[in-house]
Amino acid sequence: MTSVSPVINPEISSFFSRMAASIKDKWSATNTKLFANISGGDQFSLLALFFLLVLAIGVAVVYFKKIQLLETPGNIARITTAAAAAQTDYDNKNPKRMGLNDYLDTLKKSGVPESHFILTNFYVSTVNATGLFFPAKDGVISPMAVRSAVAAGARAFVIDVWPDLLPGKNFAPIVQTVESGSAWRRISLNYLPLESVLTTLIKESIENTTHPGSSSPVILYLRFRGSPRSSTFQATANILQTTMEPYRLPAAYYNCRNQDKVCAMSMKSLKRKVVVISNTRAAGTNLADYINVGPRDGIKLEYATNDPHGLSDDAKKEIIRKIKTNLAFMAPLPESDSAEANDWSFRDAQEIGIHFCAMNFWNHNKNLDAYMAPSLFGNASFAIKPLPLRYIIETIPDPKYPQDPKWGTGTNSGSPTIPPPIRMP
Repeated sequence: MTSVSPVINPEISSFFSRMAASIKDKWSATNTKLFANISGGDQFSLLALFFLLVLAIGVAVVYFKKIQLLETPGNIARITTAAAAAQTDYDNKNPKRMGLNDYLDTLKKSGVPESHFILTNFYVSTVNATGLFFPAKDGVISPMAVRSAVAAGARAFVIDVWPDLLPGKNFAPIVQTVESGSAWRRISLNYLPLESVLTTLIKESIENTTHPGSSSPVILYLRFRGSPRSSTFQATANILQTTMEPYRLPAAYYNCRNQDKVCAMSMKSLKRKVVVISNTRAAGTNLADYINVGPRDGIKLEYATNDPHGLSDDAKKEIIRKIKTNLAFMAPLPESDSAEANDWSFRDAQEIGIHFCAMNFWNHNKNLDAYMAPSLFGNASFAIKPLPLRYIIETIPDPKYPQDPKWGTGTNSGSPTIPPPIRMP
């Protein structure tokens, strides 16, 4: 059979030919006008073209960045991995890190009396916004941030707890970052249930014995924000029971009872214990039994970054007196510029005795370098305060035995010699 080549309909062929000729004519005209503009003709069309080109590039860049920050599992995983990799390997930078036992032995050898080894006499390495990889806006809440903070020496943890407002969540406790001045607008890329953060915290800080500080106490500051309900407190109590029950303080310290004595507890008696502090007493809920230290009248629990400034000598002495027997925090809210930038002076805070100066561990500026230097928290997670800032427990010595022979001596002192019985004639 003879093959026949396909024949294109002449009308269709003519249509495409006319279209090609039209496109060629328009392109030629455009090129002619463009080169005329470049050579000194009408500048308006050229500027308009340049403006449109810049606008197109700008839109593409903004769109690309926006896509990179969308709340998707892929982006959350990518940002988390990058943030964890950027975290300085604290263990390698500080090979001489020591646990609490070794640090206390070092202090004892240097002449510090063991009676000074009480909780209120120490500064403690503290991480702000536990679980958050800063920045606050578009940052990621992740258990990996908890692991990194523990590896970096943190033993006190500030956790911002918000009620979950989504339908059906029953105001469950979650960890997130919310826009300043807003009661609802989340600005962190995601949020996590409080249980996820606390489970990782206890596992890494106490149960993971590869860290030198695994036998040290853990200070947990639950900073409730928003409008938590009783269901928020109840769920938090359930989470604490699940995660830290074996490590809680004895019942004598439940419900903020004896919180003065918590401050005066020996560091040795706090080994592998969790001290729970909160900005609420959660009265009438099960959470109250888990809170060891809470707010009280006339005593600040949390200080603002500008509080140490402009104090008179008398005011400074009074603040130091109160802080000696009451645990105190300085922890800027994570959504504030100060928290992200680490641009506030933790040294000013420490000069009035504040125990827990909470830093953003991800902004490695000079302030954080000084915080993690060997002179402070570079070798241990605790640093004893200068002598004028310590609380010295006064003890009254036992009274001396009277030395009058008539009243006995030694173990018999204080017992008068009984005369022989009188015999009646």
